Amino acid sequence: MNIIYKDWFIIMILFLSIVIYFPISLILNRCKNSNGKKIIFIKISLILGSICALVWIFSYFYISIKNNSIEMAEDNIISHILPLSLFITFVPGLLMLMFGNIKSPKPDKYLLKQDNYIDFSNYLNKRVNLFNYEEKYTSDRLKIYRREIKQKRYYMIDTKLEELTEENFNELYDKEIFPIIEDDFNQAKNSMRYELFIVFIISVDRMSPMFNRFINTLDQDKRYYKLPIGVSFGGNKMYIPNEIEGFGLMQFNHLKKEFKKIMEIEGK
Repeated sequence: MNIIYKDWFIIMILFLSIVIYFPISLILNRCKNSNGKKIIFIKISLILGSICALVWIFSYFYISIKNNSIEMAEDNIISHILPLSLFITFVPGLLMLMFGNIKSPKPDKYLLKQDNYIDFSNYLNKRVNLFNYEEKYTSDRLKIYRREIKQKRYYMIDTKLEELTEENFNELYDKEIFPIIEDDFNQAKNSMRYELFIVFIISVDRMSPMFNRFINTLDQDKRYYKLPIGVSFGGNKMYIPNEIEGFGLMQFNHLKKEFKKIMEIEGK
């Protein structure tokens, strides 16, 4: 096999991979929950490509050792078929990862049943008590509820601000919230036996850039899982974020499902 043939062989495989990628991309863009389906396609593609690569490497060395000839391994049909399979399976997934325009899903919006914070907070208080949460802290703008199930610690944090800014958020968290959850936070951080789950509800009169950032910040920590909930009385709506992939996805969805149950939210 001369170098010119190898070059054209690689170009042909890359072209075929791109031809496969574009119709799949068009189909997935038209699908419901296209982002989630793209993630699944990428995973399948990369896994199959990795398997082909491992089989290719193993076959190459096996044939070389068995026949004591590298040339025979290079001329073997398997050495041509497996690279073809590798590129056809791996490259479309790589292209989807790079150019698939996978966007973070927008939060779900729900119309509030209450039109002011006092009624909303009282309703939340009534509902969390039914789910065995106990009130740990209360002030004019903040209520913190806690529940313990074996090695799992659950917090429901309910706070009200006129407008959410980075400054008042940091002040609230550092001075009032963290001192309450600190022991459980350290326990979850230092011991694999414990996990900390927090639903963080921030209610505002008007939305702000920091509010939008808050409901779209979904990073999860090891054994410390968070669900940010935004409530705007200006638009009379509740915002519950979505996540399609990432560390702690199962715990995130667990928190989301339970919060909807607590708040008697149906749909979506």
